[in-house]
Amino acid sequence: MISLGAAISIKANLGTAPLISIPYVCSLISKLSVGTVTFIFNIILISIQIILLKKDFEKRQLLQIVMGTIFSACIDFSLMLVSFLNPIDYISQILVLLISCVVIALGVLLEVKTEVVYLPADGFIYAISKVLNREFAKVKPYVDTSMVIIAAAASIIFLGYLAGVREGTIISAIIIGPIVNLLKNYLDSSIDKLI
Repeated sequence: MISLGAAISIKANLGTAPLISIPYVCSLISKLSVGTVTFIFNIILISIQIILLKKDFEKRQLLQIVMGTIFSACIDFSLMLVSFLNPIDYISQILVLLISCVVIALGVLLEVKTEVVYLPADGFIYAISKVLNREFAKVKPYVDTSMVIIAAAASIIFLGYLAGVREGTIISAIIIGPIVNLLKNYLDSSIDKLI
């Protein structure tokens, strides 16, 4: 679900979701697919989690490597699925962007609620929230915003222009965390019953 939301955010053409802003810019720099660069980025995020959490890093979270691989492949597959989506006017681009934010937020909520294995980017946010003793949804906007700044800087330094980072990226960075909280308030009991 998160990979679909990420692909939809690319198709909105207002800047990618923060989750894949760094991989997207790096894919433009390296000419590799977004999924391939996402896989490499995921391995880096898992390594950082291990460093941050030390002995508190649960062994089952090594399955993030498997989940990250599937997620990376799903991004490329989702991009093919939504290839028909080409909003041309600004209002439809904003609408597609907002849909991507809701899809990503729902995916994040389901992932966090099951507490089985996180995607590497969310595992990274969870590790930071655990170290800082803060709620996941409150830490996410800060981490997302940091990823956006790194992506923008890499874009300008290596490409000579701002690519993949626009107002849609900033909007996503600011609203996905609160959407997760909002969905949690409305869907928490329903998700608990499903689990």
